[in-house]
Amino acid sequence: MLLLVSAALAATPPTDLLAAVEAHLEHGEGCLTPLVNELRERADELSPEERARAARLLTPWKADLLAPVKPLRETPPPPAGTPTEPCFSIGENRITSEHFAVEWDGNTISEATAESFLESLEDGYRVEVQELGWKAPLQGDDYLMLAYVQSGNYQGAYTTVEYCGSGYVPYVVAYAGSFSSRSWAETMAVHEFNHAIQFGYGFAWEFWWWEATATYIESQVYPTNDWWAYYVAGYTDNPYLAFNASDQDDDDIFWHMYGMAIWATYVHEYLGGHDTILATWEAADSERGTYTFGMQEAFEEIGLDFESAYVDFIAKNVVMDYEAQNKLPNVDERSRIDELPASEEVDGNTRPQGYGQTYTRIEAGAGEGDLLVTFAGEDNVNWSVQLVEFDRTNVLRVVAADMVDGAGTVTLPDFGAEDVMLVVSPLTADDTKYDYSFSAEIVETPEVDTGDALVDGGGNVDGGGETPGGCGCDTGGTTGAVGVGVLLGLAAVARRRR
Repeated sequence: MLLLVSAALAATPPTDLLAAVEAHLEHGEGCLTPLVNELRERADELSPEERARAARLLTPWKADLLAPVKPLRETPPPPAGTPTEPCFSIGENRITSEHFAVEWDGNTISEATAESFLESLEDGYRVEVQELGWKAPLQGDDYLMLAYVQSGNYQGAYTTVEYCGSGYVPYVVAYAGSFSSRSWAETMAVHEFNHAIQFGYGFAWEFWWWEATATYIESQVYPTNDWWAYYVAGYTDNPYLAFNASDQDDDDIFWHMYGMAIWATYVHEYLGGHDTILATWEAADSERGTYTFGMQEAFEEIGLDFESAYVDFIAKNVVMDYEAQNKLPNVDERSRIDELPASEEVDGNTRPQGYGQTYTRIEAGAGEGDLLVTFAGEDNVNWSVQLVEFDRTNVLRVVAADMVDGAGTVTLPDFGAEDVMLVVSPLTADDTKYDYSFSAEIVETPEVDTGDALVDGGGNVDGGGETPGGCGCDTGGTTGAVGVGVLLGLAAVARRRR
């Protein structure tokens, strides 16, 4: 049950994975779980010297990265027993709690620091397992879960597994530098504990969701701790990246996985709470394969419409319309338009990948009247093209284009009082980068005599009502509320790194 290497990363040389581990440690960059598990899976491709270097960095208690650890017992304890020790031991010193054992060597950390680590791990267990309903870690009824503090000033940690008796047990390794900040250490502990739990749900889920979920869960255990929100920049800095992008070697994609905690936040706040997050993991529990189960499949399994939710999600991200709005970074704008008419060709490195987005701001001072955007994209995919009117904190109106073969138009009546964001996304799981172009202009909408009321060419009665392909009304920051609201009834659900 070792975490297997994903097909998307199989071409990455293991020497590069080792270099990536060293680089992340040098810069003190969070969770090493994906890197370490991939490196372990492919350690036999390293030279003896490289394997020894990897062991010195990651498992200095073993001469070789893949050497087994010696269990404290030759056979598992009785199933009915209350665990009093971990399956195996690493450090010279140990303190224990109801569910965990923290070990360290010499004076790597103080006993008071170890006690704080234990408290944070128990906080994670109490909230994640006892309150939110996640499974306890593998073999948690038989053994205390081990958390070892390794020497070094690195601010980072990882979670992996070792074979123990009848199966595998997860354990955490945290570097001593992780405890220089109490709040960071707290979120590290509950994040890594969530990874320990995730091993019990199999390995079908695409890996980005492992990191996004563990980052999100920090907010559930420690609601006043804001570290999770900083990691959302991994998404907002590069929204054009594929929704499900996963990579350990590409820094932008690496951090994008953590930044996708914002998707978990969206699901939590608009699609039924934490129970929906957990339901996505339960949906994959019986799936075969490794990193092949995606959000579309999970949503279908639990009775939700992925594309309706996704289109609403990318509109809300214009102002980061979430409870933690004032803590979250702004989404990156591809460009700004301050004068109309305007046209642009989008064919550079930041053109959107599948279910990635681009955000183009059309400033209020650019013109006044009915705003018409004419769009042309590649015709081999479906597109979401939305005009999102907003103020500093709220989405005010959303209209969407009617698209046929990659082309369409969208009109926002009475533009000029507020900025508008053109939000574009190819609706495909393919991570290809897609070209598109658009023009934006102010147009006069002719009035049509209906006999009873004057209807303008955009379908609005006296300037209000609906426009083709979109709401065209004041949404009060709840775009897509009708479709998503219906889905909530189907979900029947109740309730945030490294």
